[in-house]
Amino acid sequence: MKNGILFIFLFFSTCGLLAQIADTNVVNLEEVVITATRTERQLLEVPAQADLISAREISAFPLSNIDDILKSTANVQVNRSWGIFSKNAAVTMRGLEGSDRVLVLVDGIPKNSLVGGSVNWHNIFVDKLQKIEVVKGPVSALYGNNAMGGVINLITKMPEKKFEGNVKAFYGTYNTIGGSIALSGNEIKNNKGCYWSFNGIYRHGDGYVFAAPALIDETDVLTSLDETGGSVKVGYRLNSKNRLEMVIDNYNEKRGGGTKVFTKEGSFDKVFTNNLRTTYYTNVGKADIVTSIFWMKEDYYSQKESMNDFAEYRLLDSYSNRTDKGLISTMSMPVFKTQILTTGLEIKSGLSHNHETYRTSPDEITSSGKMDIVGVFVQDEASFLKNRMKAIVGFRLDVAGFHHGEQTIINPTKATGFSEGFHEDFDKNNWVAFSPKVSLQYKLTPENAIYVSAGVGFKPPKLKDLSQSGKINKGFRLANPNLKPEYLTNYEIGFTHVQSDKLSMSTAGYYSFGHDFQYSVSTGDSVDTGGNALKPVLIADNIGKVEIVGLEFSSNYFLTKQLSFQLSYSFNHSVIKKYKSSMVDINANLNGKEMAEVSPHLFYAGMLWKNSFFEFQLNGNYVDKQWFDPENTIQVDAYFLLNAMISKSFSTHYYIALEAQNLLDNQYVDRKGELSPGRFMTAVFMYKL
Repeated sequence: MKNGILFIFLFFSTCGLLAQIADTNVVNLEEVVITATRTERQLLEVPAQADLISAREISAFPLSNIDDILKSTANVQVNRSWGIFSKNAAVTMRGLEGSDRVLVLVDGIPKNSLVGGSVNWHNIFVDKLQKIEVVKGPVSALYGNNAMGGVINLITKMPEKKFEGNVKAFYGTYNTIGGSIALSGNEIKNNKGCYWSFNGIYRHGDGYVFAAPALIDETDVLTSLDETGGSVKVGYRLNSKNRLEMVIDNYNEKRGGGTKVFTKEGSFDKVFTNNLRTTYYTNVGKADIVTSIFWMKEDYYSQKESMNDFAEYRLLDSYSNRTDKGLISTMSMPVFKTQILTTGLEIKSGLSHNHETYRTSPDEITSSGKMDIVGVFVQDEASFLKNRMKAIVGFRLDVAGFHHGEQTIINPTKATGFSEGFHEDFDKNNWVAFSPKVSLQYKLTPENAIYVSAGVGFKPPKLKDLSQSGKINKGFRLANPNLKPEYLTNYEIGFTHVQSDKLSMSTAGYYSFGHDFQYSVSTGDSVDTGGNALKPVLIADNIGKVEIVGLEFSSNYFLTKQLSFQLSYSFNHSVIKKYKSSMVDINANLNGKEMAEVSPHLFYAGMLWKNSFFEFQLNGNYVDKQWFDPENTIQVDAYFLLNAMISKSFSTHYYIALEAQNLLDNQYVDRKGELSPGRFMTAVFMYKL
């Protein structure tokens, strides 16, 4: 690990000396971001820690999934320990555990499911992205639920040429093979006409055995994956003030679970995802209005088979139907010469239905639940002192409700852990969340600005925590229909420097405290689920108060037109400050314990070198050790990964690249006790139409 960090340092130093004789013209850093205020602003005008990742940076980065590039952003932790064979990635920010505490958007539309709060990163097509905007710290005053650690907005490309496109093929480690296609066209003339784009992908991989070598037996087999997906965008500009756009996404995936006993396919997971979005952009007088209607449906099917230490065979089929739909409308308009008012309405609804059938026992479990959220927000942005000072004041009110929650257990045995069959209708649960935020920024010079801010973020309970009881990896989970939202209050001071032709740099220190935090804790009981040991009974509960003290730093430096460097570091001390729960063992005490699955130190260094012969990207990231459990008894080791990519364009049509993830082949053990895939190489060929 230390050798890897030393290697990066020496490499950067050498390249820096060579580049000093090269061209000194550099790119423009003054790009605009939208997510931080819902209005277009340059980075220096944003009173928050905001990062922008361009399409150019995305294409030059060695990645297998789009979440890989988020590792380059300060204070963003990405856990994808099985690489492309992981069922999904957990993306967290600002010292918070759980990916449901980060709001992910695609063109301003939420990707987080109300069922589990998670995001399916696989069905985000890399080739259609124009840029990624990351805003850190609570942004619930504008975006409502889940925007506690921050917001990640993935913004897709707007077709520009009459016709363009590319076809890509790739082959990699573990017999990973696939391809993609990206086509687009723009027929707009005189502010009237249509535009369109199409993206498609296919990927197959044989996988690897992720069990530790000392624990492998005849039931451990290769993981695997099969993915297909397509996305269509169609838009029509009526005139200079009105535009209508529709997007349809479809994505299907199957991932092997790495275990096979008797069935032909062994353990696996299948997910079928469909997304539909319609957006209308209009300008009325001085007001810009954007209104979107969205619908997301996810059908999840899983087969699990295993053999325990008593030679007892288990086979389980489970099916889940998850649907999210909603409407989002925002309006921004200048009120006075130096003042902008932004308001909006958001309506969201989530539905979950789950069915588990045990093929080797009579157990059968069904559960369902619904959640609705309605939010309104107002933000006032004003400038003073000849635009050197800016104040932003905003708040949002969300009203939410859980209803139609129920669960049925039929013919239970120790395979599920239930002692008897029953049907339960859960009580309704309603709550109101108020999320204010105040920011004040002062420009010291045209290139330097400082800011202070205070804001509140909130996260509603997940539908599965409200209405689903059953076995999970860490034990046996009980539903808690009385679970309440959690809140995080954040105080922050920061500094931003943007030199348009050379350097961007930002740093911030913050103190956050949360109350009614939702945490999975032990009740003190245990159940027999047929294994070689009793499983602890867990429940999601509002445990009391947490405290986070943090610091982050990031910089982008363009030494020359050909050579640029990126560096980021973050520190978080996340602890349970006051543990209080009426639903767990009175002897349990988590006071002063660090939050599980949070790495205190994150470090990233990257370099991009482009010349007339080739383009080369090298980066490394260090993830500090973290606790596996709330009681802080088991710790997951730290790890360092080095990644590289070299590419070359031939004429205007041909492009080849070689990518290496985990170049040093550091096969670390993840928080589930299973191995990462080690070094992963991919060769890419692309033909540009």
